[in-house]
Amino acid sequence: MKAGFIGAGKAGCSLGRYFVHFGIPVVGYLSRSGESARQAAKETGTIHFDTFDKLLSMCDVLFITVPDSQIAGVWEQLRTFPVREKFICHCSGSLSSAIFSEITEAGAYGYSIHPMFPFNSKTTSYEELSKALFTLEGEQAHKDQMLSFLSPLPNRIVEIQAEKKVRYHAAAVMASNQMAALMNQALNLLQDCGFTPQEGLAALAPLVRQNLENILDSGPKEALTGPVERNDVSTVTRHLGALSGEEKEIYVPLCRELVRIAKDRHPSRSYEHMERILEEEH
Repeated sequence: MKAGFIGAGKAGCSLGRYFVHFGIPVVGYLSRSGESARQAAKETGTIHFDTFDKLLSMCDVLFITVPDSQIAGVWEQLRTFPVREKFICHCSGSLSSAIFSEITEAGAYGYSIHPMFPFNSKTTSYEELSKALFTLEGEQAHKDQMLSFLSPLPNRIVEIQAEKKVRYHAAAVMASNQMAALMNQALNLLQDCGFTPQEGLAALAPLVRQNLENILDSGPKEALTGPVERNDVSTVTRHLGALSGEEKEIYVPLCRELVRIAKDRHPSRSYEHMERILEEEH
């Protein structure tokens, strides 16, 4: 089956290049910006299109790689064209295939295919993207064909239920985007201690890298260290005294989660005092 793309941003361009690299036929791109479609087509050795019907006539699988808020609108335009027996896909992490309203009546098959990966450029590394997990959700009867289409890729593909997409995406956001927010808060604290942003990043880098490696190697419970895990109430109390406002609002809920992990790791250890001082901050 041949693939086409509507949308030539970071995800659309990266996926198109990735598909071509692994031998999945890509016919080309259509985008609101003709120039971006032309550039994406040039990068992939494919065609740029200026109308939906031309693109549809040449592809079997159509990826709508536009911002989430635009997916429904693009589909409403698409469904006015002949889409019977076409596989219509989007790559949103939080939306399901239900965004394609009345797709069964149109005779097409709807899917959400999400790479759990941070696309930060249009030229994502094949090597890095090959490590990403893909989730697949959508019309059951033709799912084997969709899996067959994706089979040239080295990625692990996991099927997910439509009603779980939002929780799945929230997990991805916590592990990726919110890590950036947490790092920013840590850097702000270090700047208040006299570090420049560059010095703060350099100081945190070994700590963050090693801790993340430990978590990925053995899981959060076995990798857990620090004052909460040690049940060091006096240190946590001093932290609470040094933090204020939003800083404390971030620190306390994370400490509560650390207590839950620590109790699971050390079932014979009492964390009652630690829980009490954190509850007092509620």
